Order: sequence, then C-alpha cells, then structure tokens
Amino acid sequence: TSQKYKILKQWYQRRVRGQFLPPVYPATQLRLQRALPVCQFRMITAESCKTYEEAVERLMSLQSVTSTVQTSEKEAKTQQFSVRNSNVAVTRTYLERLGVTTADLDELKVIHVAGTKGKGSTCALTESILRNCGYSTGFTSSPHLMEVRERIRLNGRVISRDLFSQYFNEMWQQFEQCEIPDSENSPPRFPSFLKYLVVMSYYVFIKERVDVAVIEVGLGGRYDCTNVIEHPALTAITHLGYDHCSILGHTIEEIANEKAGIIKEGVPMLTVNQHYTSSYPVLEREAREKNTAVVRVPPLSHYPNPPTLNSETWSDNISLSLQIAKRWLNSNLHSQGKNIGAQLNGDVPSLEPAKAVPFKIPEPFLRGISTCQWPGRNHVIYRDKVTYHLDGAHTPVSIGLCSRWFKRCTAESRRKVLVVNTTRDRHLTDFLDIIRQDIVVDLIIFCPNIASNQYIVKDCEWPDDIKQGMIKRAHQNAADWKESCSDIPALSFSSVEEGIKHIETQTESSNQRTDVLITGSLHLIGASLQVLHPTFLDDGGRDQLHTGTLSSGTC
Repeated sequence: TSQKYKILKQWYQRRVRGQFLPPVYPATQLRLQRALPVCQFRMITAESCKTYEEAVERLMSLQSVTSTVQTSEKEAKTQQFSVRNSNVAVTRTYLERLGVTTADLDELKVIHVAGTKGKGSTCALTESILRNCGYSTGFTSSPHLMEVRERIRLNGRVISRDLFSQYFNEMWQQFEQCEIPDSENSPPRFPSFLKYLVVMSYYVFIKERVDVAVIEVGLGGRYDCTNVIEHPALTAITHLGYDHCSILGHTIEEIANEKAGIIKEGVPMLTVNQHYTSSYPVLEREAREKNTAVVRVPPLSHYPNPPTLNSETWSDNISLSLQIAKRWLNSNLHSQGKNIGAQLNGDVPSLEPAKAVPFKIPEPFLRGISTCQWPGRNHVIYRDKVTYHLDGAHTPVSIGLCSRWFKRCTAESRRKVLVVNTTRDRHLTDFLDIIRQDIVVDLIIFCPNIASNQYIVKDCEWPDDIKQGMIKRAHQNAADWKESCSDIPALSFSSVEEGIKHIETQTESSNQRTDVLITGSLHLIGASLQVLHPTFLDDGGRDQLHTGTLSSGTC
C-alpha cells in the first residue's frame, strides 16, 4: 500500500542520513529492502557522493543495528550463526554483482592471514617487504583507527579520499542498478558496512591491478567475508589465543578450527610456534583434508642477520613475514621462469615446500622491515613533558608483551599513568593484574572509546546508546577498581580528550615528566590518535617521531 511505502521510504531516508534507527533484525531488514521498489529507493540514493565525507556518511548508514536488539541468548546465538554461516557466499554474490569473477580474484595473488594476535603487523610487514622488492601492493586490514579509508592501502599508502569516493560511487551505482532476484535467499541490494569494505578492497585491488594483495582476516577465518578466495598464493596463521570467545569458541581447539578455515586445497599454510600447542592437531587435520602442510617458521634469532628490535612483540611476526615473502617471491618468479636467488643476489636458498629454514635476510627484506609503519602498535608520541605510548593490545598475551615494551621504553624516575579500556567479553581486571606485574603505575584512568564530546569524526561515530553505555562502563570500572584496590588511585572520564587534559594539566603543575601507556582496545587507540595527532593521516602516517617503528632503536 502507499502507506507502507511511505513508512519504508522514511526508514531508508533516515538510514542514508546516518541517523540511528530502531532495532531491526536482518531478516526484517531484508524484507524491507525487497518491499521497497527500485524506483522509490533511487529517489533516496541515486545521487553520487560529491565528497569523502558524504561517502562515509552513506557507508555508515549500512552499519548493522542488530547489536542493539535485546533478545534471549539462544535467539542471539541462532541468528549470529545463521549470519556468519552465510558470510562467504553473500560476499561472493556482491562481488559477482560488480562483475568480479573467481578468476579475477585468483589473479590477485592473494596472501591471506588469520590469527588472534599479530595478524595485522604480519600483513603490514609482508606488504612492506614485497613493496621494497619492487612489487605493487594492496593491503586491507581492520579495524580503522581514525578514518575508514585506512582499511584499504595501495603501495603502502592509505587510499586517498578522492580515490575512496570514486570507487565507493562506482560500486554504489552498480549495486543500485543491478537486478535483485525475487528470492528469500537473495541478499539485500547493498552489503552491510563490513562487507561493503571487504568487497571494495577486492574491487579496488583488481581495478588498480596490484601485483599482490595482502588480506587480513576480520574475525575468525572460516566464515569471515574475506574468505572468498578459492586459490590464494599463500595462507598464514599468527599466534592463537582467547579472544572473541562468544563467537569463535571458548577453547583453543574451537578457535583454531575457525582460523584453519582459510587453509585451501594444495596451498601451504605458514604459522609461528604457537603458545598453545593444542592448536597444532586442529591445524594439521585441516591441512591434511586440503592436501597441504602446516609449515612452522623458525625463531627470528636463528637467522644469520636478524634485525635489532625495540620490542619482542614483533619477533615471531617478522620471521613469519620473511617466510611468506620468500615463498611468494619464489612462486611468482618461478611462474615467470626466473629464480629467486638471482632476483635477490643469491641471498635466498631454493624453496623446500615442507620446511621453513632460516636464511640470510637480503637487503630489500631488511629495508622493508625497517621502514614498515603500523600505527597504534608500539606507537610513541611526544608532547612537551608527556610521552604517550600507544598499543592496541587486547588479549592477555599481547597485554603482557605491551607492558614489558612500555617498561623497557621508560625511566623508573618518571611518573606512570595508565589509560585503559576494554570491549565485549574481555576482563579488565585480568589485564590490569598482568600490567602491574611489570609496571608500577601511579594513576589509572578509565576512558571510553570516545575521542571528544565536543567534536566527532564521522568515521568513528558511535550510536548514542552505545556511547552512553561506554561512558557508564568507564565510570563503573573506576568505582570497582577503587573498591578492590585502594593503593593505586583511579579516575574516569567521558572522553579521551578529558583524560589527556587532566594528565597534561597535572604534569605541568607538578613539573614532573610523565610516561603514559594507552592500551586495551584498538578503538581506544584510534580515539587517542584523534586527540594527540589529528593530522596523522594527512601527514602521511610516516612521521618517525610519531609512528611505531618495527626497526632498531630506542623509544
């Protein structure tokens, strides 16, 4: 009826403007999209985005609102599994609507990396090494820290605002104009927020004709929407641990099974020496089923000329990226009738498929490691008398590595402040206990993942209910801490900006230098960068003074 279409149109107008919507189940949302005729929908969406900000606003309108739906635990889990189980097939459908075929994806020569800890840095290192060997690269990662375009990088650089808007518009118009089958199994006209970005990454890399695409898994692996690649060049799994347990499982075996889903037929899978050895049988079983092998990389110290590092965090990730780069180069050059040793001045031995042996690291590889920048991880920012150390650690193992890195970088005589927040099912008290084993903290500040209450970056805007929930949780964490541990003072603020103002005011009045560790959530790191270095991306994200570097040196 006309009244029905009027209601649907109003719903979509609010959605496109990025306004918060009442909770809608995915199935209901799908029916709404199908019920609204294309001609009605075009009245709302047909115009191209003229600016990056407009593209982001439209993209943010695709965010799922299911997180606000109050359902029973059983209903939530059933719905969650149904959505996850269809992720890969649905993502492939959206690629097909853009004219992207399986053959197009295979030509990308994808390196697909999963893991609990270190997958982002491993991807960043691998991309940097291959780029320094003369190849054009694409790299997609998540989440973003400051702007959504960070998730797509070309040749080591975040995609420009103009190029992001161009490709976003191309895709949007194609989705808008394609015919949608009248079937309950057919996905909605537009992908969800995360799927749109994954599809866009593949679309951009194909259009830009990169030599290699390094793809970081978003969540898990088996059902992750990045897992549309049927014939990757290589797959790799970094350290496994306990994270996202409500989705991936509560045991290492269950988590390993999720990650092992990226292993493909006949494609070797590289991995590090796992802390949790019970993961190996799971990974090896999947590899046998796919007629391939699990290849463990050697410790970095076994290489003849390992780089000197300022953090143990990077050691295993560097070894893994070295082996990935060597194998990718060998495979790529072999297909061209060339030899990797000749390409790299004979420094790399011939490939042994089932083994990963140490080798003398060639100069392009070392240069790739030393120039690799990965913001928000071992990231240092200097501001007058305060030095900020940012690290997005959010698992017990990574929190331990982070605290030891902070201890090595700081002088005992300086005042120490910890700014912390966690999300979802992570236990904050456990993290604080780990940190206190290495660091004597003078003050703990609990902050939500909100940069400021005065200004908002659209890319990082939270719905009002989630925002208020995070603020409430920060205040509650401070109250709980004061009750359980009276020897270390704690404060809470409703934004990172307020917390940083307090730190710098106190430092100035006491005339004592302060070292600050900000950790617990990558979203908190992003909010902190918005306050401490808002022009970071405009500066190229490569300022040695401000960016966490993986090369030798001190903090």
